[in-house]
Parts: sequence; structure tokens; C-alpha cells
Amino acid sequence: MGAVMKLFLSGARQVFRDGMLLILLPTPFLLGAIFWFGLPLADSIILREAGFTIQPWFPLSDAFVMAMTTVMYGMICAFLLLDERDEGVGIYYRITPAGGHAYLAARLGIPMLWAFITSLIVLGFFALALNNIAVILIAAVLALFQGVITCMLLAVVAGNKVEGLALAKIVNIMSLGLPAAWFIGAPYKYLLGFLPSFWMGEFIYRSTEAGALALLLPGLAGTLTSLVWIIVLTRAFLYKTNMA
Repeated sequence: MGAVMKLFLSGARQVFRDGMLLILLPTPFLLGAIFWFGLPLADSIILREAGFTIQPWFPLSDAFVMAMTTVMYGMICAFLLLDERDEGVGIYYRITPAGGHAYLAARLGIPMLWAFITSLIVLGFFALALNNIAVILIAAVLALFQGVITCMLLAVVAGNKVEGLALAKIVNIMSLGLPAAWFIGAPYKYLLGFLPSFWMGEFIYRSTEAGALALLLPGLAGTLTSLVWIIVLTRAFLYKTNMA
């Protein structure tokens, strides 16, 4: 545990020295503030000028802010992993107590725990629609999975940090499942069921108009789908870095 914490703290120092990574830390709060101020203003203008409201889509805004919080932190973790791969540090970690799963615990586990807490804080300040504590907690867990998947996908697919920067936008395609519940009808929307973001969106969408039992399917499906992605990507990462 001591080696994991030391490695985590060294990674935190790297983030604070890297301007690009550092600027990602407050971005979820800025994003939440923009939506919190901007969407109600836009809604009042649209209601006055066009006669309809966009309030039914406010839960999607909350879902997006939560998901982007963990995804951005997942990118930070991925760039740290790629930085250390570029520098050949991974070779050192293979022969230390920080190798393998302990290395991932320091570079991904602890930061993602912080991302989970941050997503709750951001939503606490800037939620537009979600106010049920149980729903928010479960949604935050589903968002957490997306952050982990983003990190591992970048770390597996990208060969170095430069490639990681280029691929980050492509990896964000994983979030396209989020708005499906609002804009695609059944059964066609379930074609996106292989994306964990789809189930997070479906969970939040159902939470606004259905009972607890109706939330069971998207909650469980989102968890299982995410775990499959995480297990496959983690094994691929450990194999690629010879840390298995």
C-alpha cells in the first residue's frame, strides 16, 4: 500500500507540472457552470420565442457533466501512463512492488476514486434536474466506469502520448450512447447497448419518469457492460506492457 501511495503522489506531482493536464482538473466545474447558467437562460428565450421548453432534456445535461468529469480524469490517467511508457519507466515498475495491478491502482484506482467524488461535487453545485441521492450515486458509479474505460482504451490503443492526444477525440465517441434514450426510440436505441454510456443515459432517462424497478435493467446492464470492457482492456494493457 505504501508503494501505491508513493506512486500516486509522484503522478500527482507530474500532473501539477504539466500545464495541459493541470487545466483538465477544473474543467468539469467550468462545464457544469456553463450548463447551469446557460441552459435555463436558453430555455427562457426558446419558451418566449418558440413556445416550447427544453427542460425535459435537462437530465441529459446532468448526465453529460457527470460523464465528462470522469472521462477527463480518465484522460489524465491515460496520459500519465503513456508518458511513463515513452520514458521507459514501465520497465522499472515490472521489477518493483508497484508492478502490474498495484501500478494500475496508483495510476488509475485512486485517481478514479477522486473523479467519482468530484462528479458528485460538481453535480451538487450545478445539477439542473437530478435531485434523488440514490439515482445520483448510481449514475456516478456508471460515470466512473466510463472514466476507467477511457483511460484503459487510450493506454491500449495509443503507442505514445502524441498518439493519445490525437486519439482522445476518437475515444470520446464512446460517449455517443449517452443521448440515445432521449433521441432514439425503442427498439433501435438498444443497438447501442454495447456502449456503457448508453446504459448510463438510459438509467438517468428512466429515473425521471419510472419507478425503482424500471431502473434495475439499465443499472445492471450498464455495470456488466462496463466490467466486460474494463476486464478486456486491463488484460490487454497488462499484456502490452508485460506487467501481467
